[in-house]
Amino acid sequence: MNSARRILLLEDAPWGGVHTLCKTLVDALANDDWQVVAVNWRDTSWRELLAFARSADVLVASHNFGATYAAIVLKWLTHKPVISWVHGPLMEVLHQARASWLKRLQLRWFYGQVTRFVCVSRTTQNSLLEFLGHPAQQRTTVILNAVAPMPEGQALHVHIPHSADNTLPPLLLGFVGRFSPEKRPGFLLETLRELPEHAQLGLIGEGPLRHTLVHQGMDLLQQGRLHFLGKHPSGASLYKPWQMTLLASRYEGFGMAALESLACGVPCVALPIPAMRELYALDAPYLLARGDTPIALAEAVMAVFSLPDQQVQQDMARIVARHNLEDFTRAWQEVLRTC
Repeated sequence: MNSARRILLLEDAPWGGVHTLCKTLVDALANDDWQVVAVNWRDTSWRELLAFARSADVLVASHNFGATYAAIVLKWLTHKPVISWVHGPLMEVLHQARASWLKRLQLRWFYGQVTRFVCVSRTTQNSLLEFLGHPAQQRTTVILNAVAPMPEGQALHVHIPHSADNTLPPLLLGFVGRFSPEKRPGFLLETLRELPEHAQLGLIGEGPLRHTLVHQGMDLLQQGRLHFLGKHPSGASLYKPWQMTLLASRYEGFGMAALESLACGVPCVALPIPAMRELYALDAPYLLARGDTPIALAEAVMAVFSLPDQQVQQDMARIVARHNLEDFTRAWQEVLRTC
């Protein structure tokens, strides 16, 4: 049996999907007697970080930007290998940020110091290699995200008024995520307007677009069709109140909210971006809209509601089964050992 290795995991933010995955990895490794120290590098002094790094065998950066920069500095000081965990499609992120050629040159130099990249999907790997060049493929590994058993979480107290047409029960839709430009929550408001009047949308999260969304959706709020539910701890309770989850992201590296929704037995309908095609194409292509328009997403919602529930549940179960915790843990342990 291989002896336990000592891992320092540098986290970035104590919330969101990346944090959930970090906790999943830490718990999985600890269950197999690996010694893992996870710290938020922004909130930890450099003296403490250096001490943690010196006692570790491998440094894992939870994200390929800030956490990876910190890990590279620690690598220079301790000569420990660095694994950068890549969650998002790099080229799309840089394009949206309008990164200058100087920023891109700096990134290529920094990424040249990384021992190994772990990408959460083929989509993420392809985007990284487009940036670094295909010779870098020898330093990349794809480990699909896994969904661990989800706690019930904090109960959502959702008051859903009846629609204007009381003969129809409400059609309850949900969104879980950050109110940010790449997630395009405003797109979902336009989708809601394309759906029948008994459709309602609950938005779970916070972010810089909140005030814009309130203004944009004032008519829907007054009609009782739109609900802002605030930020809540992760758990199954974020998805179970809804009959369907919606995703309108401009890009995703994986689509963790979609996988969590499926694991809770709630279909998630999304736009046909590469990461979602990768997740759905084999088992449930009907969960993808036929185009990048609100009406296309609305049509996909109604199409899924017309399908037999047993078929949808079986298809979702196959997707979730391919993202199991055992394969995720085994793959991560192999990468850590080779470093």
